[in-house]
Amino acid sequence: MKILKYSMAFVLPMAVILGCSDSKDNGVAGTVTDTGNTLAFVSGVVTNTDGEYASGATVRMARRVLVKSDSTHVPEYVETQTDSMGAFAFDSSVTVGDTFQLAVIDTVAKEISYLPSTTSGSHDFDSIQLEKAAIFKSVLYYEELPEPAVAVGSHFRVFMPGTPFFQSVFAGDSFSMMIPAGQWMFTFSPGDPQLVSKLQNSEVADSLIYRTWNMAKEVESGDTLAAGPFIWSPNVNVDSIIKAEEKNLEQTSRISGRVYCRSGKACAGVEVQVVTDIYGFGFVDGDSLGFVGQTTTDSDGYWYMPIPEVPYDSFRVEYRLTKNSEAAEAGFSRYVDSSEVNIKNDTLFLGNDTLAKLSSIVSGVNLVIDKNDTNQSNNCMVNSVVVGFKGSSHFVRGVTCNTLEMNELPSGVHELVLYSGDTKVINTLQDAETPLDLYVTLINVELPEGAALSQQWMTYTPPTLK
Repeated sequence: MKILKYSMAFVLPMAVILGCSDSKDNGVAGTVTDTGNTLAFVSGVVTNTDGEYASGATVRMARRVLVKSDSTHVPEYVETQTDSMGAFAFDSSVTVGDTFQLAVIDTVAKEISYLPSTTSGSHDFDSIQLEKAAIFKSVLYYEELPEPAVAVGSHFRVFMPGTPFFQSVFAGDSFSMMIPAGQWMFTFSPGDPQLVSKLQNSEVADSLIYRTWNMAKEVESGDTLAAGPFIWSPNVNVDSIIKAEEKNLEQTSRISGRVYCRSGKACAGVEVQVVTDIYGFGFVDGDSLGFVGQTTTDSDGYWYMPIPEVPYDSFRVEYRLTKNSEAAEAGFSRYVDSSEVNIKNDTLFLGNDTLAKLSSIVSGVNLVIDKNDTNQSNNCMVNSVVVGFKGSSHFVRGVTCNTLEMNELPSGVHELVLYSGDTKVINTLQDAETPLDLYVTLINVELPEGAALSQQWMTYTPPTLK
């Protein structure tokens, strides 16, 4: 399976789209009436790619788009579901024309079938063989103006105009939509028809209500198309659209990723923290530095964050999954080089990461004094140290000659960091542009999953300030 990424952030361009006139908030239309055409009894049987009957699949029969002006509509449709034997049926009272569209969507198997033009007498329905769906993944943001004509809210609709494929989405939350193989156009609009009517009554042009995006090339069966993020803005004049576009282009460069639980399934509700202070130098108050979630993963395990400021050569992202208010699983992204985020109007996908059971470490720091330096103290209690894990939120301050214990750590291979706990010493060394390797010690350790590591004690020699 290929993953295609089209990353961009922009105010969606103009298009004139008319929604289904009798559709409800969930997008399901009732029985419709055609101009004198009646549809004979239509039935069929659906099977999955493995040859088994497709049980519980959605079957949509939609009016076929006949003229160019209708190509931007969500066509009127009716739908039913297959039974345990994969069978479905529409009776003769359903009338959407003698020629129509037929779509079958199996959300469990993530398989699909689409006939853009067929008739009631077709034998294609006797055995409809599904194929792996292509997946369109993105996130939609809503830019709300200080005094909008109508407050749109967070509910939006994404659909492929002229087809019976659509999905409800919420602003700020990523979504995935099953689509057939091919090259398609997508339309984004407020999800509540009453809000659309209010916008139209407020003389907001349809071209500002319905925004479209065209795929650059075809997507194949089983592929994933990652695009966006997209921005829906209710600006009502050209000047404000341009200004909003310029502003959004500056603010919508993002990083994203996907998180899986230990079970191998997409992990929802995982807390996400971007760690840019990879050595923990910002840790100046208190005795420990802890995890602070900045966002969470959605139902498909995806997360999105703004591009961070990177003070060092790299950063990474830390994940934590809590159960019953206690940390249960954790993990990290890869290190991201600072040069990778020198992007604009784009989204950098960091990849897929899998969580693991937590670990802990028990260790300590022995004080080693340079006998040739009489200015250094050999008193353990006056020599503080910072110990932590590079690129993480886990740092503690202690004194030499004492045992240190750190819990709720992501397991795996890490670099243990050791340096002076005296902030004056660190600030002086940094002001002098002292190379990091002269006052920061890095030790490779491997934390066992679900267990504690008893690390051999480390040694610390206080730096000399001149």
